Amino acid sequence: MLKLSEVKSILREYDIRPSKRLGQNFLIDQNIKNKIMRSIALEKEDIVLEIGPGLGALTEDLVKKSKEVIAVEKDKRLHDYLSNNKGLNLINDDILNYEFKAISRKLVVVGNLPYFISSPILNKLIDNRGCIKALYATVQMEFGERLAAAPGTKDYGSLSCYAQFYGDTKILFKIPRGAFFPVPEVDSCFLKIDFEKQIDESIDQELLFKLIRSSFEKRRKTILNSLASSGIFKSKEEAFTCLSKARISPDRRPETISLQEFISLSAQTTE
Repeated sequence: MLKLSEVKSILREYDIRPSKRLGQNFLIDQNIKNKIMRSIALEKEDIVLEIGPGLGALTEDLVKKSKEVIAVEKDKRLHDYLSNNKGLNLINDDILNYEFKAISRKLVVVGNLPYFISSPILNKLIDNRGCIKALYATVQMEFGERLAAAPGTKDYGSLSCYAQFYGDTKILFKIPRGAFFPVPEVDSCFLKIDFEKQIDESIDQELLFKLIRSSFEKRRKTILNSLASSGIFKSKEEAFTCLSKARISPDRRPETISLQEFISLSAQTTE
């Protein structure tokens, strides 16, 4: 694990000025690094896809604990620094351009996801979840709380339902901002999304997420009033009937309705 003085020396040597836009905050806390590595369930035959390895705070340990590490680093200067790392399949590109391929063993994805691109990366991984066993990621605390939020909480919304429909989502621990250099403005967390969750393919996913998005667009209204103006139903009466069949009170607020209840509502809406 590189010390802060070593990190600064490498950045000077490679003329790297950490980019806030790219979310370049490098892990410098040995205890947090050890905690992260203990949290990642790896088998010797696993193939790891590391998103944005940066200065390689986790990379060497990932190489030792797995069959192969594919590291995708967008910054050419960081790519050049990591190029001497033996046993590493290093790619200089944006992770959003990465082409997932069906392999005999699903990937374990590890990464520090920049806030401005966390949602697009999550969408990419969900779209390719058939190739992925699990995601272990450092994300801004706010984003992690929204992903893992339970019904009835202020952070619960359409993003929570989206992540939790496709995977079992859990925040593993909080990471203080001082664990990074440069120090970011907010704290982070380390989370896991298990993509080996079984999904009922009979569910109309397009309709389900249309219902969810429409509901949360007007989250201060009752679920009936939110859906009545969504364009999904022919009338307020039809929305009321579907809610009743799904055993959802029309007076409830969208943030109190669980993912399973939204799934039940989508089933009644397709009848």
